[in-house]
This record gives sequence, structure tokens and C-alpha cells, in this order.
Amino acid sequence: MPPSVHDLLDPAHLAQLGNYALLARSAVEGFLSGMHRSLFHGFGTEFLQYRDYTPGADLKYLDWKLLARSDRLYTKVYQEETNMNVQLVLDTSASLEYRGSRAACTKLHYACMTAACLAYLATRQGDNVGLFAYGDTLREVIPPGHRAGQLERVLQALTRLEPAGAAKHEAMLQTFGNQLRQRSIVVFISDMLEGETVLPDQLKRFRLRHCDTLAVQVLDPDELDLPIEGVARFHDAETGREVTSWADSTREQYMSQMSDFLDSLKESFNRSQVDLLRLGTDESLGYALARYLHHREGLR
Repeated sequence: MPPSVHDLLDPAHLAQLGNYALLARSAVEGFLSGMHRSLFHGFGTEFLQYRDYTPGADLKYLDWKLLARSDRLYTKVYQEETNMNVQLVLDTSASLEYRGSRAACTKLHYACMTAACLAYLATRQGDNVGLFAYGDTLREVIPPGHRAGQLERVLQALTRLEPAGAAKHEAMLQTFGNQLRQRSIVVFISDMLEGETVLPDQLKRFRLRHCDTLAVQVLDPDELDLPIEGVARFHDAETGREVTSWADSTREQYMSQMSDFLDSLKESFNRSQVDLLRLGTDESLGYALARYLHHREGLR
């Protein structure tokens, strides 16, 4: 029995595919096949007019409803949009190395899978794709383009990314902004831990430059409810600091502080008018793909 659309978008399934090209193609084609025909028919293009059907023409543009009403064959004619620049910006700091028992992969692997799927979808839509990845230093920069091999360059760069160092959000995002030359869709992917005072203002700068900006927060399920029991040692991957505590007595305070952090982050992004999507590493990548399509249509 072939896998369902749900299975194709499940991170547990995708994490088993070592090749990002195969992973992205599997997820995106499954996602698109699962969309209702009317939601994707001519997606990314502008409808112009009807014309008589010519034998041999692509049947996907045939208007079946009009056929049922008039008993005549008409196809829809679309006008292609100008290509857009899609800038994928990834935080690869050490905190993204975490993987809890309920997750199929680390936060960084999930972020890279998300980026790979978005890059594939953008390329399929005829858009120019670029990558900017950083931690405490600049890790990968691929200017947006659509020439032969561009998607492969982006996917290969994703395979080289390793979680390390502290996130230098302010300096690195300013560097990214300096090379942002034209209207783009900016997709920022990070766990955003301790970034609530910096990230909303930094991403707002891109929106003010007429870039539609989507912030994708990737968290492990453990970070939301602290399921650990007994004595636990908590290690800060970015600073090296360690704290030993009785998890059961810490859980309530931890969850309260995490809730406050998430609420503060959401409110800050709302004030900056930047759309925020929060994903757990056990959640379908379909949410990110659907949100990307929504943003792309918003630039029409």
C-alpha cells in the first residue's frame, strides 16, 4: 500500500530519507497531490480568459464545470507571474542540536527538512531561491537564483550545516539585510530561544523593505512540557552552563516561564506585523508549505 499524504509529510518518515532532494520531492509532490484541485489550479498565475479546447492540450486546464453547464470544451488561459526571490534564512546555533525522545530528528534537521521542502516548492513555482545560514558566524550564503543546478546547490549546502555556537542574531541578520536587494519572501527558521527582544525588530526591517516575512519557530516537544522525571542535568549547548535539578519540582515553574516566553514572542511579532508559525519537530511539514503558499500569493 503506497504511503498516504499524511505519511509523506510526517517528519518521522522524512527523517529516514538521507537525500534532501528525494525528501523534498516526496513531501512537496505528496502535499500538492493532497490539495483540493480548485485550490491549486493555476496557482501562482493569473487567470486571463477561456479558449476553445484543442485536441492534445493539457486536460488539467480544462474547465469541467463549464463543460457540465454548456456541453462545450473550454480551457483556461493563465499569465505567468514575474519570478520572486525566496530567501531561506536558517539559525544553526548549538541549541538546535537537541532531540527529545518523541522527536524523529534534531531541531536543526527538522529546520533543514523544512528549508529543503520550501526550496523545492519555490523552484517548482518558478521562483529564485537563496540560502543564508548562520550561528555565531556565517555558515552558508547562496544568492537567490534560478539557473540550472540552483536547487541542488541549496540542498547540498543544507547537508553541510552543523549546530554550533551561540546565535548572533542581530549581527548576522544585519549582514543578511545588507545584501537584500529587491522585494522577496524571507522565511526565517530558528528555535528563537532568548531571541524575543531581538528577532521581531530585526525581521520587521525586512517587512519595511516590502519583503513578506515568515518566521518559523522550531521547538522540540520536550521544550514545551518538560517530560523528564527525577534528577536531571540541564545543559546549555550554547554557553556550556549546567544545572542539576529535580525535574518534578521544576516542571511547573519551567512551563510557566516557557508560556510567558512564547506569549511575549508572539506579541512582539504581532507588533512588528511579522507572521509567526510555531512547529514542533513531531509535526507535519505541510503547515510550513501551506503558509509559504499563502505568503507567495500575498505578493501577487
